[in-house]
Amino acid sequence: MKKRGNAAIIILIMFAALLSFSAYVIDVGIVYAEKIKLENAIDAACLSAALELPTNPQRAEEIAKEYLKKNGVDSTKAEISISEDNKSIEIRARKQTNHIFAKIFGINKSTVSSKSKAILGPAKSVKGGVRPFGVVAYDFTYGDLVTLKEEAGDGYHGNYNVLAIGGQGANVFYINAMYGYDGVINVGDLLDTEPGNMGGVVNDLKNYINSENSTFQNFNRDSIRLWTIPLVNTMEVNGRKMVLVVGFAQFFVEDITKNSGKAEIQGRFIKYVTNAEIDMSLNDTGVYGVKLSR
Repeated sequence: MKKRGNAAIIILIMFAALLSFSAYVIDVGIVYAEKIKLENAIDAACLSAALELPTNPQRAEEIAKEYLKKNGVDSTKAEISISEDNKSIEIRARKQTNHIFAKIFGINKSTVSSKSKAILGPAKSVKGGVRPFGVVAYDFTYGDLVTLKEEAGDGYHGNYNVLAIGGQGANVFYINAMYGYDGVINVGDLLDTEPGNMGGVVNDLKNYINSENSTFQNFNRDSIRLWTIPLVNTMEVNGRKMVLVVGFAQFFVEDITKNSGKAEIQGRFIKYVTNAEIDMSLNDTGVYGVKLSR
């Protein structure tokens, strides 16, 4: 009987140990899962907020708080900081997690914390949406009115700031002008110029952008008037020749005109975050990509 009693005590001790271990494993798993959820929430808040930088830091902070709230994070207890140059946003947050089995041992809650930082950098390559026009690189100021396409007679020996991207000819140009090139353009690429005025596309292009009721003072991030344009080293070439992509710029298309078959497009320079790889060694030309850092 004594041996049986000892065995019962041992089994009880083993059961208690197993229960403790199970409590530890389950509650550690819960804490780990909540930490992952917190990290994902902060990452999403940083990336979404960064889209408003560098021009609207106040709106960036508002969006960060909105995303934190949507993902169950108390934004009033989060630390949101934007750099002085408005080119990065960092979020630190914490969240309490309720335990299940650990409550048996008097451990009711744990606190998980995380931080994330979104950094803007000059675009090295842009995927999708690049328009087939080339603007010579210049130190633009926000709101500058820039001619994106020269009208016939104003160009350089038959070139009117038009580029052949992904192919040559009017049909390729039409698709790229209307909807943007769907491939990738990199800084350092050589692109052919596209001789000719391409005036036949302008009517459709003008009707397309005028279908949206927006102005330079009031437009959304997804405005069809926002165009990403390659910045090139020169457009002073004769006929079809290669020019070097040295950066990217973003413009709000202000006006498209066509007189006697001559087409001209003008846009205003803005700073903009897009789907781009970044290279911090490049000159800042106003188009940015975003990367996360912890």
